[in-house]
Amino acid sequence: MLRIEVSEEGRAALPAIDVADDTFVIGSGPGARIRLPAAVARPEHVTIDRATWRSAEGSGALGDGHTFSIGSYRVRVSPAPAGAQPTPPQRTESLARELVRDLLGASGAPTLTVERGPHAGAKRALPPPEATFVLGRGDDANWIFDDPDLSKRHVEIRRTWDGVRAVDLDSKNGSRLDGVALAEAELRDGMVLELGGMALRYRDPAERHIAARASPLTARTRTAPRLAGRPRIVFGFAVAIACVALAGILWLALR
Repeated sequence: MLRIEVSEEGRAALPAIDVADDTFVIGSGPGARIRLPAAVARPEHVTIDRATWRSAEGSGALGDGHTFSIGSYRVRVSPAPAGAQPTPPQRTESLARELVRDLLGASGAPTLTVERGPHAGAKRALPPPEATFVLGRGDDANWIFDDPDLSKRHVEIRRTWDGVRAVDLDSKNGSRLDGVALAEAELRDGMVLELGGMALRYRDPAERHIAARASPLTARTRTAPRLAGRPRIVFGFAVAIACVALAGILWLALR
């Protein structure tokens, strides 16, 4: 098992990722196990294959550890400590979003915006991980709403290195996420959180940015079937022309 540590110049290192796969990619592509921003990394920037690495710049052995300089990032790959467990995929996805946030600056933070209710239009950015953010009508909530249908501590938003989750705090009237009763669930860009008489929209600019980067690949994949169908169309025209020519020859022969 290998441990990957990603850091950016002038910033603290992100939590380490322990990978059990024999072969994986570090890059900006959707298939990369360690995802870096497309502004600095190729889709398959570095390929790790057991104890070796290769890239456009060369190849070599990892040894006891190897650090790759990719733009302003440093990616160190080394053996994981004894007893380490593989990092779940959701952490890898979350860390990719956190790296993109650095590029987006102040506009990269996830937000909640009230779309329905007495506080419509109000917006809050979530604090960086590890952090909790409580919504309710009580004085000890982080975002206080004047809504009698809310509990004092109604919903807690947890932003960790594994992503952003919403947790209903045993509220008296309950909560819903995209129309489904909420106990605890991960928040994804565009989801709607309903509590009391309000509806709040969750937005994650980093998630949208990563999805937009991957969309050209999807577009090319979707056009492939139409391109593949062209030879069959040409063949059909050729058969039709041959049939017309043969009919003409038979007509002349029978005159």
